[in-house]
Amino acid sequence: MQPIFKFSSRIFTGLFTAILALGLGSVAEASNGLRTISSGPVSLGIGGAGVAGDPTSNTIIINPAGMNDVGNQTDLSFTVALPNTRMGSSLAPAGNPDAVFVNGNDDALLLPGGSIVFSFMDNNKLSFGVGAFFTAGFSVDFPVSRFNKAITNNLYDRSGRYGNLKMTPAASYRILDNLSFGVGVDINYAFFQTDSVVLAPGFPETAGTNRTDSALGIGGRFGLIYKPIKRLSIGVTYVTRQIFQKFDRYTDLINTGLDLPQEVAFGLAFQPFEGAKLLTDFRWINWSSGFIGRDLALGGLQWRDQYVFAGGFEYNFDPKFDLPLAIRMGYNYGRSPITPANAFRNLTIPLTIEHHLTAGMSMDLNKHIGADIAYIHEFGNTVTDNGTGNPTGRGSFVGASANAFSIGIHGRWGGKKAASD
Repeated sequence: MQPIFKFSSRIFTGLFTAILALGLGSVAEASNGLRTISSGPVSLGIGGAGVAGDPTSNTIIINPAGMNDVGNQTDLSFTVALPNTRMGSSLAPAGNPDAVFVNGNDDALLLPGGSIVFSFMDNNKLSFGVGAFFTAGFSVDFPVSRFNKAITNNLYDRSGRYGNLKMTPAASYRILDNLSFGVGVDINYAFFQTDSVVLAPGFPETAGTNRTDSALGIGGRFGLIYKPIKRLSIGVTYVTRQIFQKFDRYTDLINTGLDLPQEVAFGLAFQPFEGAKLLTDFRWINWSSGFIGRDLALGGLQWRDQYVFAGGFEYNFDPKFDLPLAIRMGYNYGRSPITPANAFRNLTIPLTIEHHLTAGMSMDLNKHIGADIAYIHEFGNTVTDNGTGNPTGRGSFVGASANAFSIGIHGRWGGKKAASD
């Protein structure tokens, strides 16, 4: 097995470097607020669920405790999102008469990712891994401003772009045969640009003037997986608040680090019969903290916390039919953090999508290499400002919908999974 290990490592290193270089010029269309619903086509195919057990090395970001069940594996993937953004402010007192119903100039967005896990000791008792994923972001470009064109002349306050690349080294340990604990360190690189107005006399354009700025951030994640009986797994994860540096070019707009919020997730995985698996996740995302949740009067976005349900079904044909094929379906719901009280403030951050329907499949080409695909339909959702947060924004609206496709390859060597094939 040693030659296969060396071959896999060389391929991973080369492709992983290329993926990161390509992804730095791209940004993902977010699904649960700024946050992508999950990482990798396997979890995406089941609605983003996987806290109680994801069979890929992407479990590093989903629940690091799951690495003990993965064996030696690497996963590489690309997700392409095709967004459709829209806004209107012609009915708002501070709005733009030209912005009756404005569609964004939406380009396809690319989300690359990759991860690798190494397992050691009997029963994969100790595992180490590292993954890099674009886990948050948005991109928008409208042809006109949300504010009255007498102020902006439709030359600014039209576009914005944000992305966060997360690299997570992680470790997991099997404390008991049915209990694993994992921990990861989140090293973040965020980039941001916008031509937004500043809440100052005359509503001038930000000093950043749509130039790209970057900031580093740090955080962590912890996970547990417990298997009380053979066919049931229970997973729990906690992600700390991700603390970021300031975007120095945009301190007139964001005077603190653009921290990403803490999260708590609980998941179940149940096998009702051979080859079948049901998964559900419940997640709380604390958007109401930090700058993102700050009151509108203080320059924030005034987002509310988000409660997310993700669930799906997987059927693996291999145990019963000796066919190395698995199919998946899933659903994800996350209440929009943008509300009728703050829609006007968020017209250039159209992250309103709530409902997602997903499907996917995997096929092993041999006992070492396989492919995974997923499709995600993000149903349209529009939020209209009711004027309670800002009377001058009453009647404006913001909305989005999207479709996304994810394709990946996985490689295994040695260890538990290869031995069981």
